[in-house]
Amino acid sequence: MEAELFVPEERFRGYVVVRKLGKGGLGEVWLVRHELLDTLYALKVLSRKIANGNPEYVKRFMREAKIASRIRHPNLVSVHDVGYDESKGVHYLVMDYVSGGDLRTAIAMGGAKGHREAVRIIASVASALAAGEPFGIVHRDIKPENIMLEPDGTVRLVDMGVAKVHGTDSLKTAPQTVFGTPSYMAPEQALDSSTVDARADVWSLGVVLFELLTGKTPYVGMNQVEQMGRLLSDEPLPDVCSVNPEVPAKMSVLIGLMCAKKPESRISGATALLEMLEKFGYEVNVSAKASYAADVSSEEKPVDYAEIMKRTAVDTLSFETEDEEIRQFVDELKRKKRGGAWWRFWRR
Repeated sequence: MEAELFVPEERFRGYVVVRKLGKGGLGEVWLVRHELLDTLYALKVLSRKIANGNPEYVKRFMREAKIASRIRHPNLVSVHDVGYDESKGVHYLVMDYVSGGDLRTAIAMGGAKGHREAVRIIASVASALAAGEPFGIVHRDIKPENIMLEPDGTVRLVDMGVAKVHGTDSLKTAPQTVFGTPSYMAPEQALDSSTVDARADVWSLGVVLFELLTGKTPYVGMNQVEQMGRLLSDEPLPDVCSVNPEVPAKMSVLIGLMCAKKPESRISGATALLEMLEKFGYEVNVSAKASYAADVSSEEKPVDYAEIMKRTAVDTLSFETEDEEIRQFVDELKRKKRGGAWWRFWRR
């Protein structure tokens, strides 16, 4: 068994390690205490294996710190420190510790929420996203795991590592590259994540709202291939009221506006969503204003995707996953595209 990166009470760059909070495919999160301030923080560490073999993930990791440190908002988790530690050989960032856990756990433990509580959570996330709208920030990975809850119910959004800024993708995501979480991504994001705008985040929030109201995602029980096929068909999402008859009918209308298959028919962004929630009769507390540090735009030269697409064959379509079934699915999609059977393939 591989040895743990840290042990309790170990000192690390001015912090004392308390315990591990969790581990995922890209790294680990540890609870730490600042030695002098005696304040708890979350220490996020990028996997050495991932970092050594995928420099793009290092760039995303550092970008998360950059964006999250420059926009201060009550519903965003702030980043306080970032760097590389040579003794451990790891990239790390230090961020606010949210002790209440994530929304995924809350749904698993407590099941579906009432519509007013569900809207409160969605409005809080939308408020955080609205703080990034002046800079054209699109999160691109809204899901329950990235929505944290304080013990008092305050909602905090995390993980800006795959966000895009100013309408361009400074990570230089290749055209037709797809990343995100299939259960929550918008149809256009499932085709090309490099060109999505704020409407993709609205879609994802709509799916989270559906899950809050029913305890399940719209395409529960399907594998990722089946989910993507349904996602990219013309068929609308299941009616939330048919899944949970106790949900008010207006929620069906709202989710329909948030999750319209065509982006042009969808609510246009987080600010517009907050306004729509008020029109639906909900009190939306967005009085807290965001504060901003220096420009959060990328220093990198914007990418001319139109020019790249002229030079790029259809084989550039890829999906950031280790799931072999998804890889085979995408490979088949490439072949269908070359054979002119693209839309028939999605609708099968």
